[in-house]
This record gives sequence, structure tokens and C-alpha cells, in this order.
Amino acid sequence: MPASREPIKVDEIEHVIVYRRDDEYAGWPFNGGLWNFGGGELLVGFNLNKCSYRDLSDVSHDNIQMDDCKHVTLRSKDGGKTWLTKEMQTITESKAKLRMKLNWHNLDTFPKPKPIDFSDPNTALATETVLGNERGPSAYFLTRNKGDVWEGPFVLYDPVFQTVNSRPSYVLRQDGLLLLFTDCGKWRNLRGRVYSEEEENCPPVICATDNGVDWRFLSCISIEHDYIYGIWGGMASPAILPNRNVVAAIRRGWPTLPFHWTEIYCSEEGGLTWHFLSRVSDWGAPGHLLVLKDERLMCTYGRRVSPYGIRAKISDDGGRIWGPEIIVRDDGGSWDLGYPRTALLPDGKVIAVYYFNEAKDITQCDGGVRHIAASIFEVPY
Repeated sequence: MPASREPIKVDEIEHVIVYRRDDEYAGWPFNGGLWNFGGGELLVGFNLNKCSYRDLSDVSHDNIQMDDCKHVTLRSKDGGKTWLTKEMQTITESKAKLRMKLNWHNLDTFPKPKPIDFSDPNTALATETVLGNERGPSAYFLTRNKGDVWEGPFVLYDPVFQTVNSRPSYVLRQDGLLLLFTDCGKWRNLRGRVYSEEEENCPPVICATDNGVDWRFLSCISIEHDYIYGIWGGMASPAILPNRNVVAAIRRGWPTLPFHWTEIYCSEEGGLTWHFLSRVSDWGAPGHLLVLKDERLMCTYGRRVSPYGIRAKISDDGGRIWGPEIIVRDDGGSWDLGYPRTALLPDGKVIAVYYFNEAKDITQCDGGVRHIAASIFEVPY
């Protein structure tokens, strides 16, 4: 690991436009998913909605992610260099209609999935993309053929919690148990004979039982700081280290300030108990974890303070100590970017997929056109 703590800019890097339309807002791959099927075949999920970029209300996340917001996927078969935009597929046609169905229909009317073998490399799990203020259960989707066909929606719910929000952030333990990392709310207090739901600051881990048919609570990631709240106190990204420890990157933040950072928590018992390891970034969250070809751990995140962009760090010791910050790019036009997911390519390079807006974009509405981009590079140390 380099002795200097100065940021390192990646010299040899390829930036790719995954998806962009000047009248659309495309965002949040961290919520949508990135699946690596091997041999350079990747599938990315993200949110997509119409956007005129005339005033700030057009780029409001509440407006973009509701109504006719779609959850779509795009595929690459060459390690992310080109993306098959004409073959875009839709997992969810309308976020609003999905929420209405989950909130107002009898959950017993939702079908149960057929059992699925998560160790099969052709399988994947997607979740309802999260806005952050949903209430009640969520939904998940399954594919058995690399995303050609998605089954669902199925109900993502555990009776321990009133609200279950999740991203497709999961790992498969050696014993075949799938651990899904969530953000949840819980009925706690009786006020005026009406139960009040409070946010959890300890992100829960739930498990797929019966091969993905049902879900059961396993543990909470114990957070040491009381100042963390809501959506900023979760958004976990897990990874299993070569020594079988499970680590998770957690988004943290102050309630009154727009600054967020990433912390690392570790379980040495397969997700049963957790302890704090480190803080990765000065500013930057959510972070996505990736085990590199040399078994080191990489965390990638959007920098949402100036200079805006995408950054990363590498740890030699499983997340305890982090090397210098890697500048993947620093040409962002505003804070409205990031939410990356990463994958390891066959040649050992890393691909980071994220949403972005450029400072030099001719269209400006608190930043340029929001689009999906990717960066392909070798780690610089």
C-alpha cells in the first residue's frame, strides 16, 4: 500500500456511456443491481423516467422515482465496453402501481416463487427499487436464466418488521444460506392506541429459506453511533472475504447535514454478530464492496461534495485500514450522482457502474443530464 495519503488519479481508464437520453433521468444502479455472469457478461439494473430538465422539480427524486418510474436492465457481453440498449428489459413498469399493489392488496394473494438454487451462476435476485419513505412490505424478483426472464413480484416481508426495504445486496454463505441486507422499520410504541413505526439504525440481515420461497430474520448490524438516522443509516453492501468473514459497507450521516460517509462492519460468525472495523471515506456513500483478484477489498462510492465524482479505496487487511483515495473521475456537475456497483472482469480489471451528470453538459438543471455510466480500469496500487 502506498505510503502517501494523497489521492491517486487513475491514468489509464475507459469511461463508457451505458445509457443516456436527453429527455430521461436514469439513476441509482446501487438500487437496481449489477450481476456478473462471467465471461464478460454483465447485467445492470437502474431507474428510468421521463425528465424535461426545466426546473428543480423535474429532477426531484420523489418525482422521478414514483409515478411511471421503471426498473429496467441492460446487458453487456464484452465486459461493459458496449451495452445492448435495443434489448432493454423492464422488471417493473411503474413504481407507483407496484407500491399500490403491495400496500392495498391482501399479501396472501401474491404467489410464492418456486424454489431456486442460488448457487447456480445463472440465477439472480432483484428487489423493488427503494425511494426511502416506503411503508409496509417490499417486493423481490428472481431469474433463472441471467435476466432473460424475471419472475415476480413476490412479497419481501418478515413479521419482525413493519417495513422492509432492500437493494439486491446479498451474499451466499458456504452452507448455501443467502443473506440479504436490508433497511427496516419496526412497530415500537403504543401512542394513543395507534402503533408508531420507528426507523431502525441497525440494518437487519434476513435469510432466504426454503430456497428463496420465504424469509427469516437473522441479525442486526450493531451500530455504535446514535446520531445516524433513516436511509442514511443503512444501504449495506456485503462481501465475503477469503477467510470467510462477512463484511458490510454501511452508509452513515448526520440528520442535519448533507454529508455522508461509509463505515465497515464485520461478522466472523457468518452474519450472526457484527462489530465495527473502520470508516472508509471522509465523504462518500453508499459504498460498494468488491474482492479483487489478489483478494484485497475495494470500496467504491460517489463523492457528493465538490469536486463531484466517483472514488474508491483499497484495503490490504479486510477492511481495517484503507489506502489512498482513488479518483475514478472528478468531472461531475452536482451532488446528484454515484450509487455505484462494481464487478471484476476476466482480465482482472474493475468495472464501476454508476449514475452521473457532467459539469460540461450543455443541459444544466442542478447538474447535467442524469445518465448511467461506467469506468473500466486497473487498480493503481
